[in-house]
Amino acid sequence: FAAEPGVAGRLPALERRYQELAARAERRRQDLQDALSLYTMRSEADACGLWVGEKEQWLHAMHVPDKLEDLEVVQQRFETLEPEMNNLASRVAAVNRIADQLLATDQRNQESIRATREKLNVRWERFRALADQKKEALTSALNIQNYHLECNETTSWMREKTKVIESTQGLGNDLAGVMALQRKLSGMERDLEAIQGKVRDLRAEAEKLAAEHPEQAPGIQDRLSAIETVWEELCRSLRRREESLGEASKLQGFLRDLAAFQAWLSRTQTAVASEDVPATLAEAERLLSQHESIRKEIAHYGDDYRSTRAVGREVTRGQTDAQHVFLHQRLEALDTGWEELGRMWENRHQLLSQAFAFQLFLRDSKQVEGVLSTQEYALSHTEMPSTLPGAEASVKKHEDFMATMEANGERVQGLVATGRKLVAEGSLHADKVQETVDSVESRHQRNRDMAQELLGRLRDNWELQRFLQDGQELTLWINEKMLTAQDVSYEEARNLHTKWQKHQAFAAELAANKGWLEKMEKEGQQLQAAKPELGPVATEKLSALRALWEELESTTRTKARRLFDANRAELCAQSCAALR
Repeated sequence: FAAEPGVAGRLPALERRYQELAARAERRRQDLQDALSLYTMRSEADACGLWVGEKEQWLHAMHVPDKLEDLEVVQQRFETLEPEMNNLASRVAAVNRIADQLLATDQRNQESIRATREKLNVRWERFRALADQKKEALTSALNIQNYHLECNETTSWMREKTKVIESTQGLGNDLAGVMALQRKLSGMERDLEAIQGKVRDLRAEAEKLAAEHPEQAPGIQDRLSAIETVWEELCRSLRRREESLGEASKLQGFLRDLAAFQAWLSRTQTAVASEDVPATLAEAERLLSQHESIRKEIAHYGDDYRSTRAVGREVTRGQTDAQHVFLHQRLEALDTGWEELGRMWENRHQLLSQAFAFQLFLRDSKQVEGVLSTQEYALSHTEMPSTLPGAEASVKKHEDFMATMEANGERVQGLVATGRKLVAEGSLHADKVQETVDSVESRHQRNRDMAQELLGRLRDNWELQRFLQDGQELTLWINEKMLTAQDVSYEEARNLHTKWQKHQAFAAELAANKGWLEKMEKEGQQLQAAKPELGPVATEKLSALRALWEELESTTRTKARRLFDANRAELCAQSCAALR
């Protein structure tokens, strides 16, 4: 059928209709997809709107309660609302994405799509604003209720402490009573510091809440005033109790000072008793600085110690009851602790000083070992130049290198001296220090020996290159003269006598310069005798020079003989011609 006349003409029409059908099918698929997306968007938007409507009703109906318990219940409901809002936010975002896709593909429902999206977004933003407003109101109410609760608790706390102070009225008539009172009032002072901080925090909170809720500012300030009144009453009660002690106040002050000094002594001993060993130079510097500040602090407390000790002797003089005996024992323990603190500080200072010196030694040893490694690399990678200028420059460079080595040798000796001092002082790291000192000394000496040996070899190479350079110059001169000796222009029967005379002068020049070769041979023999390892090179060069010189002399003699024969033949020919 393909050969039929009408078949070929119908194929383009069929292909065109197939393409039109495919395009319509694609448009239909896109229309159906858009319709499905549109219905999905509307369905999801309606579901979101329904949820928002339900929650809006709850928020509008919600009133902020006055009781703390009710506020906590409402707060819990808000805490469950937040995850739901986060979930709904993702659903609203999905609706907006679908709307953007539809606006790009669906041209028939543009207005409907925009209206649905705008309506959902407006309701969602309005709901979020309402939720934030309600949450802010709830938070403010909670802050106020918590403020009132903290005011009540602080008031109860201060009144309890006031009762404790008033309960000490029967104490303070003898040493036992004063000591018991001192213990109570010492704990009371710490409590009062905490209460004072709490009152300060409540004062700042009251100012903040009054600024945020002006309508409730009077009530907030009234509670603060009540708190400050109770606080002042507590302070007055404590002052009255201290003033009522009369003669016992001096004893109470001594006991308080003694307790404070013993507490400081215990803390300082704990700090000085640290066994931490610094692992770096910076840490050693820091610990040593801290330890020095402790020494200054100890010196500062020296007056307090002597004052407390003097008052203690006065209080316990002539007293034999159990309480005074116990106090005397505390004073003896104080003396022992003070002396022990001095010894502990010295021991710790010695340890830290050794650790600091060791860290300095480690730092310097790393630097010196780096220098030694650089020297070792340079010594092991120096090559023998093969030219006279290179050999001379290499010797000069190595001499400069050795001068630098000598300068660095002072650093090595300083490090070794420091290390030996640390070992002699019994450093904790004496083994490590001694090992480093031995290693540095050994490497330094080995580098010096290698440098000296290398200098000798470089100088030998310099002499060898100078000998080879002289030999090369003589070789060039011999080759130049060889060209003259090999000239055969004497075969032409012209000016033979003149050429003979020139050759006689050339031979005389060779004889005069034979001392050059003899000098080279003498230098070569001296070089072989002084440096046997250079003998093969010198011998080879001298052999080559002798061979060239002998060849030059042989060529010169041959040329002289031929010139002489040619000249004699020419003279004979001239004589024969004259006879004819």
